Amino acid sequence: MRRGRWVVAVGAWVLCAAGLIALAFNAAAAGRAALLKAAKPAPGAPSTPSPSPSPDAPRILRTPGGNVVAGCDGTQVRVRYLSPAAGFHIASADRAPGPQSRVVFKSDGGKEVRVVVRCAADGPHADVE
Repeated sequence: MRRGRWVVAVGAWVLCAAGLIALAFNAAAAGRAALLKAAKPAPGAPSTPSPSPSPDAPRILRTPGGNVVAGCDGTQVRVRYLSPAAGFHIASADRAPGPQSRVVFKSDGGKEVRVVVRCAADGPHADVE
């Protein structure tokens, strides 16, 4: 008789645990569905344009030799960060504020990527040689 009660108790516990797990999965799926629905705009709703970056905001300029992060203050360009690409290093860099800035990335094999950064009306731009 004792063994029967134990089996019934364990069975009841397993059923309760299974029910709670099922409820948790259902709640998680419902929450995930609600988040996905909220993230999508309603059909026919006007989309909100993303704000355009300010001309003086720093910009990542990608080149084959590496990345240059630069910003503009009027016509003055300032290189804020340099990140060589894999297999390249910084051979030289002019980071002082001025009308232009020059960076040379050099590969281990001797290839050079020359970058000249200037400010335009919409922000910094790179000319790559």
